[in-house]
Amino acid sequence: LLGRGGAAFSAGLKWQFAVNNPPPRHIICNADESEAGAFKDRVLMDGDPFQVIEGLLIASYAIGASHAFIYVRGEHRLGYERFTNAVRQLEEAGYLCAETPGGQFTCRIEVRRGAGAYVCGEETALLSSCEGLRGDPKNRPPFPAQKGYLGYPTVVNNVETFCCVSRICERGAGWFAEMGSKGSPGTKLLSVSGDCKAPGVFEVPFGTALKDVLEMAKAEKPIAVQVGGPSG
Repeated sequence: LLGRGGAAFSAGLKWQFAVNNPPPRHIICNADESEAGAFKDRVLMDGDPFQVIEGLLIASYAIGASHAFIYVRGEHRLGYERFTNAVRQLEEAGYLCAETPGGQFTCRIEVRRGAGAYVCGEETALLSSCEGLRGDPKNRPPFPAQKGYLGYPTVVNNVETFCCVSRICERGAGWFAEMGSKGSPGTKLLSVSGDCKAPGVFEVPFGTALKDVLEMAKAEKPIAVQVGGPSG
């Protein structure tokens, strides 16, 4: 599984880096979707917050983290409310403190709202914001998996990445690897907007041609396509 936030770094390798450092460890779901024209994470947050949290809990168990954050963009109030409600339901049902084959697993989840700072989509700036500081990026190394939130090992993954985690555990790694390309297994969510008749979020296997995506969005005779928002 490669990270779905844009850097495409191996999720498992990032988790292993954190495990190689002593506890306490933390994990953060980056739900600060701030790139202009990007709304694929919003669909997941609004449509199925439990699947996101399920992936977050699996990752917390995997790296031995007992404290997790969900950092939601300030303008996205609906996503914040749905995550807050989902966490409360899970707490009441006892899912955040349960017996597992490895003993008792306890994880405290905090839902945080950003203040609209575009730069907080970057993981080290997001960490600064979680610490109550100005959301300024930090120099790397050390990387967050080595020294992150309050100086402790911290894993930061995207909303879509955590959704993939829960589906891989449900359906199996082989199922996931059957889709996509050799170097990039699985599927990818794409936000498509602009001069097209069917704008929206499309889930396609890695390796799908941009031309095919534009046909799905019913973009007739496109002259130019801006990929990746303004930074693209």
